[in-house]
Parts: sequence; structure tokens; C-alpha cells
Amino acid sequence: MDSVSARDFLYADPRPTCVFDLNTRADQPGASKLSAPFTNPALQSQSHLLRDVLEGSDHNAGAYFRLRTWVFDINSAAPSTILEDGALLRSGPVLGYTIDDRWRVLQWQGANPQLHHSAVPINGGPSEKTAPSLPPLGQYHDNRSEEFREVLGDRDHAAARLALMHATMELVDVGFFEYNTNGELLYANEAFYKLSGHPKMGTSGYTWLDCVYEEDKKDLMQRWITLGKGKPSTFEMRWKGPPGALAAPEDSAPGNDAGGCITDIAAQKRSVSDALKRAEALERAQISERRFTRLANNANVGIFIVDLEMKIVYCNSEWFAISGHPVVDFADVSWTEHLLAEDLATVDKYWNQMIETKQAVNFQLRWQKPWLDAQGTRGTPHTWTMCCIYHEPNSDGSITSVAGFLTDISHLIWAESAQKQRTDEAIEAKRQQENFIDMTCHEIRNPLGAVMHCADLIESTASEIAELLKDTLPSLPNHNRSRYESLSKSSAEAVDTIVSCSTHQKRIMDDILTLSKLDSKLLTIVPSLSQVDDVLKIAEKMFEVDARKVGITLQVWREQIDGEPQVNWVMLDRGRLMQVLINLLTNALKFTQKEAKKVVTVSMRVSQAKLSEQDLGVELVPVSTVRDRHLTRSHTGEEVYLYFKVVDSGCGFDHEQKLAIFERFAQASPRTHSTYGGSGLGLHITRELIEMQGGEIGVSSQRGEGSTFAFYITAPIAAAPEVSKDTESLAAGNSAHTSETMPSYTILVVEDNLVNQKVMQRQLVKMGHKIYVASNGIEALAFLATTSCWKDNADSPIQLSVITMDIEMPIMDGVTCTREIRAAEAIGDIVRHVPIIAVSANARHEQINFAIECGMDDAISKPFRITELIPKIERLSRVRAIEPM
Repeated sequence: MDSVSARDFLYADPRPTCVFDLNTRADQPGASKLSAPFTNPALQSQSHLLRDVLEGSDHNAGAYFRLRTWVFDINSAAPSTILEDGALLRSGPVLGYTIDDRWRVLQWQGANPQLHHSAVPINGGPSEKTAPSLPPLGQYHDNRSEEFREVLGDRDHAAARLALMHATMELVDVGFFEYNTNGELLYANEAFYKLSGHPKMGTSGYTWLDCVYEEDKKDLMQRWITLGKGKPSTFEMRWKGPPGALAAPEDSAPGNDAGGCITDIAAQKRSVSDALKRAEALERAQISERRFTRLANNANVGIFIVDLEMKIVYCNSEWFAISGHPVVDFADVSWTEHLLAEDLATVDKYWNQMIETKQAVNFQLRWQKPWLDAQGTRGTPHTWTMCCIYHEPNSDGSITSVAGFLTDISHLIWAESAQKQRTDEAIEAKRQQENFIDMTCHEIRNPLGAVMHCADLIESTASEIAELLKDTLPSLPNHNRSRYESLSKSSAEAVDTIVSCSTHQKRIMDDILTLSKLDSKLLTIVPSLSQVDDVLKIAEKMFEVDARKVGITLQVWREQIDGEPQVNWVMLDRGRLMQVLINLLTNALKFTQKEAKKVVTVSMRVSQAKLSEQDLGVELVPVSTVRDRHLTRSHTGEEVYLYFKVVDSGCGFDHEQKLAIFERFAQASPRTHSTYGGSGLGLHITRELIEMQGGEIGVSSQRGEGSTFAFYITAPIAAAPEVSKDTESLAAGNSAHTSETMPSYTILVVEDNLVNQKVMQRQLVKMGHKIYVASNGIEALAFLATTSCWKDNADSPIQLSVITMDIEMPIMDGVTCTREIRAAEAIGDIVRHVPIIAVSANARHEQINFAIECGMDDAISKPFRITELIPKIERLSRVRAIEPM
């Protein structure tokens, strides 16, 4: 090696190399270039490289200028860095350095591009790469020794190995890199760029810190410090892409380079992550399984799983407890032996339904084990359960098994049966209560009817006596005449008191019956075609006598408002409406009769608009219950409001009392009953009846200044009925009748109460009617066979007009007798229709309807006055008169 000179190394170097001698100038004075330099064969084969440097080129002129300046500047003491940014030549980077302040060496790095990454400033600083000292060029020997050729061979082999290593580094997936101490990239293969996202070389001021996440920087800086101390390190890190804009580069401090390699462990990380997820999923599954096991063991419902052959695969302990099956292994469970035999068909039915529809089904099952309540008492002979089953599908949708739940519902079945028993008992008690009320009212009404009939008889008898003594009274002494007048007056007052008390008792019984029906939800509204003005006429006729007796002025009228249509016919339940007016008018008369001013006013107004409280002058009571109204509407469907107002000059009441009067069994004050009587039901029932007809009621009152009650109901408008000529002629003829010309009727009174028989017979005979009596239905049928309405008996002198039929009678009741009469009419035994009026103390609406459905033509409730019965007889007789014979 001692015989090998620097020229030999340069000569064998594969990089194009030339050496300039700074001591040798061109022969021309003032020449600015050196003499011909030494060139190795690599440069000689690429002579254009040196020519570009010496002669200049338009390509990258700045780089060539700086290179020439450095080469020819013989006085340049400080070395220059040739390979700065932008100083690259067309052929690639050039390495230049100076030896012994004389020899200037240029080496083109294009033949081995990787070498340019290690280029550093020349002849200066701790990072200077010092080239071997070259002997004078004249000392170069052309004779190649064997040793020199061996060295050249080693060098060529090393260069080839280096080139192979660089080529291999470009092919592998492991990233190789080299950083300087400032963190700037000096070299990297392609795999490094792909793995790290680091920008290609040429980005100034970009360090590895710009490629990592902020949260990782602290740990990575510790790694970097460790590397700076010369200690290798292996660790994991994350890379990110470069930002769009980078900060200006800072001056790099000199130092040693740092290098290494990176490997993509993303797949490994994913595998580890997947393994962790699978482990976590397995752990969750195990936790879920343990949780399900605990849940199943502690559940208060039976849980079971069966295969497609209905064999138990799994069941919890509660299933054994509910079904009564002994605790055995799942394979030994035989559930069908503990189920009622008749319920096996139920299992098959719902099992097939679940298989076909693939939907969960619920059904009830009974087990042979008796059910015991909390006290250990046997509640039901079997254990009732609610069973729910659903299918467990496979990935292809086929059923693999069936799971289900078993819930003990024996206590619900027991409670349901107990509730049903209590309900039946309550219904039976309610029925018995209603029967008791009906029986009580029936027993009260029967004698009360007789009392009212006797009062009427006494009144008519007194009138007859007064008529007989009319001619003899003037001849009597004054004291006898005064005595007679006093007796007549007291007798009349007694009769009035009897009638008033009887009427009051009747009203109380009606209120009790109505309240009973309200409580039982049996009270219904049955609208019928009615004339609006008839309501006022009936009310006036009913109370004018009572008002006159106590000296009260009763004023009744209908308000007519300009612009409102004239409505005469509507659909309403006139009976329920009259019940409301009767209650209000009765109270008005009762609370006014003892006052100095005695005036009661009743007014009615028909309007298509709903009036306000200010218009009515009262404060409306809030509706107590939301009700469904099933009213029969006319073909037009248009409704109107019927407003009624009852004003009295009575004692009145204050605001606190006003809040209580519409409650059940409530009166204005405790003194009200002792002073005026009453049950406290009238206004409560009135409010209920008004609300059932779609209306409201209100009141306005002050103590000592009277009271005003106003209410409204809704009613559909109806067309007026067609009146035939026969009906018009009969009505005209009836209006022409006077008390002297009133027709006489032949009446059969069917009544089991002998007192009522005698009283009714006496009153009707006294009115000029011909009366026959029968004590039961058998006697009534026997009497009919003797009248002219029976077949082959037309010559009979008994021309029967009407029958008053009591419903409750021994031997044969009125309903059965009526059916027999209608059946005889149907087969022709009775040749014409016989009018029948039901007479009963059973005043319930459904009972009256039942009587009419059985064939009776009309009905009247006990107690009644003869004056109420005669109009019904007249109406039925007129209807019979116009029927075709």
C-alpha cells in the first residue's frame, strides 16, 4: 500500500474527477484560468462535464458561476460550500474540496447519486470530510504493481456492494433513513416516505417533529436524546402527513448524523387490536352468560328452551317450582305428565301457529299442582300459567330451538273469579235494592192512589152538596149559614191539603226512582216529535190551580226575538223536560207562597245561537260529567237551543247556599226542610236531566229578593206532522164538547185492590161513565167473552170502550192478560182492537215501555187523579173511532 499514490485512487475512482493546480496559470499574461487539470478516465469519458464548468452554460447559470469562481479564486482562503440549495448542475451535485491550499478537486456525484447526501462544507468545521493528502503529480508512477491492482479490486468490490445495498434498500418494505442532529432528513429510501408520510428531500426546515402527533412528541424527544448519546433504541411511533405550510427553517447546529430504519407494524397493530377485541368480546360473552345464568336462577318466571321435538334442553329452578315437576336432569324432564290433559291440544295449536308464522305466541296453561295463596290456603285447584314461546332462528332462517317463559297467573285468575263473584253479588244486591224500591213505591202508591181518589170524591161530593143546598141556604139562619160555609171551606182546605201531600209524596217517590236509575246508568233520553208551545201550555195547566190556591200570580209566555226563525216542532223528550219544569216550578211556588209579593214567571225562548251567562242573567253551573248524547235527529240535522227561565219573588238564598243546592240530598240551609219540606233531590236530578239533554243550568239569587233559574237544552228541528181530515174533524168535534155534552164510555177496571176498585168506580160512574170491575186477568178474559167485541156476540149490550189494566195482580197479571187479549184478536176470537191502558205503581220508564211492548196502548202511574186518566181514555176512543171496522 506504500507504493500506491493518491493519483492511483483518483484514477481508479468511478466518479468523474478532476484536479486543478492553483500554482499553474495559463501562459497568457493576466489569464483568469488555470492550466489543464488532471482528469481521470471517468471524466474523460464524459468530457462535457468539465467543459460545462470551464466554458459556462446557460443551464443553471448561477450554479456554474459560483463553481467557476471557487475554482479560479487562488486567494480563496475560506473554503466554499458548492452544494447549496439551487446550486445543482445539470449532471447532478458536485463535490469540491482543497488539499494543501494548492490542489482543488472536483468530483461529480452522478455516477453514484447516494453519495451526495453526505456532502458537507469543504475545509472547515468539525464536519469537514478531509480527502487523503495527494503527492505532487510528478511523483505518480505509471507502473501498476500487483498490490495496487488488489487494492483497486477491493475498492471496486466495495463500491459494487455499496451500490447493491442501496438498490436493495430501495426494494424492501423497511424504511431506511438518516437524520442530522437538527432532525432534518439526509437520506431515506422510498419505503420510508410511504410509511412515514415525510415529504421528499428538498423541503427546507422540515424535521421529523413535523411528522408526529403532538401528544407523542414528549416521549419521542426522550428517544432522540438517547440516540444523540450514541445508544440505539427500538420503539413504536405514529406518523402523520406533512402540513400544508411549513415554518421558515432555522440554522442547524453542527453535529453527528443519526440514522435508522422503520417497519410498518399497522397490520400487526390491527391484528393485536382484533385479538384484543375478540378477547373483549369473549369476555363480554362470558359476562353476559354469567349474568343470564344469575338472572335465570333468580327470575320469578320460568325460563325454558326446548328442541323441535318439545324436549326440555334447559329450564331454570323457577320452572320446576311453577310446574310442580320434581327437580331432575334436563334430559329426564317429562313436562306433559304434569300438564292437564285437555291443555295438551292447546300446546299443539299454538306450537304449530308459532312454527308457521315464526312469531311469538301467548297462551294459558293449567298444571296439575294446586295453587296456594300467601296464607297457604288452597286458592285454585290448578296452577294457571301464561306461556310465551318464540323461535330461535339459524343463519338461514330455519328454526333451531324454541325458548319461552312461564308466568304464574293463578293469583290473577283467583282475583278475577273473586272480583266476578263480588260483581255478581253487587249486581244482585243492586237488583234487590231496585226491587225493594219498586216494591216500596208500589205499596205506597196503591194506598196513595186511593187517598187521592177519595179526596177527589170528597171534593166532588162537597160540590154536589153545595149545589143541592144552593136554594135552601138563604132561608137558613145566619149562624147556620155561617157554620155551613165554615165547614165547606175547612173541608175544601182539607181536601186541598190531602191532594197537596199526596202530590208531594208522589214527587218524592218519582225522585227516588229517577235517582236510582241515574245511579244505575239506566236513565235514557227518548226524543219524540213535540210542539214547542205545548210545553208551556202543559206547565201552565198543571200549576195554575195550585198557584191560584196560594194566591201566586203565575205568568207564562214565549219570548219572540226579531231576526230569529220561528221554530214550532222539534225532537225532544217532553217527559224529561216536563220533569225539570215541574221541579223548578214546584220550588218556585213553595218558596214564594209565604212572601208578601207572590209572582212566578216562566218564559221560553228558541234560538239558533248559544247565549252567554250575561244574556241569561245567571251564573251557569259547570257540567259535572262528559256525556254521550244519542238524540234522534231530524233529516235536516239542524239544532236549536231551547231556553227556559223561571223567576220567583221568594225568599232567595246567598252565594254559599247557591253552591250546594245542586248536590245530592242538599238544600239551601238546614231550616229549608223544616220550613218548606223536600228531599234535597229535586235540583240534583234537574241538573242531571238537563245535562243529559245537552244543556246547562244556572242560577242567580239574593237573600230576600227572589231567585232566577235558567237552563237550556238542545233539540233538532223537525217538520210538522201531517194531519188527516178525520183527525181534524175529530179534534174539532172534541173541542165542541162541554161538561154537559161529554161522551160516556164503557170502561172495564181490572184492579186487585178493592179500595181502588170502589173509589175509581164511584168517581167514574159519577162522571157519567159505565164501569165494570175485575180482580185479575182471568176475570177480565171471562168478562170480555160477554161483550160485543167477542165473536158471535154482536148483540151484547156491553159496548166496551177501554180497559184499565193493573199490571201487578195475583192469579193472572196484567201483562199476561194483555197478551191473551192480543192473541185472541189475532185468531179472530175478539173481532176488533180493544184499547188497554196500563195502570201500575211500577213507574220506571223501562217497565212502562215493557208494558206497551206487550200490547198495551198507553200507561199511567199510580197515584193518579181521574182528571189525568180521562184524556187518555178520550184519545184512545177517538183513535178506535177512526179505525176501519
